[in-house]
Amino acid sequence: MSYLLDTNVFIQAKNLHYGMDFCPAFWDWIVEQNGQGLAYSIDKRGDELLAGKDDLATWREAQGSKLFLPADEALLGALPKVAD
Repeated sequence: MSYLLDTNVFIQAKNLHYGMDFCPAFWDWIVEQNGQGLAYSIDKRGDELLAGKDDLATWREAQGSKLFLPADEALLGALPKVAD
């Protein structure tokens, strides 16, 4: 099973318990999970992270479309199921 991560997962992690300089292992873990096909987000959520113009935006930019998938027909069709 794969997990779809929302913006708040990244922002709250950075702002609360998993600061990018304090706990880089958390951010490495997300990338590792993505590499194993277990964690993803979508490009629109990634765009929200870029708007912050901070360390999180830099990290997001480095992930490209590996972690932040572009919205295609299959993804858009699955969003109502995810929301339920």
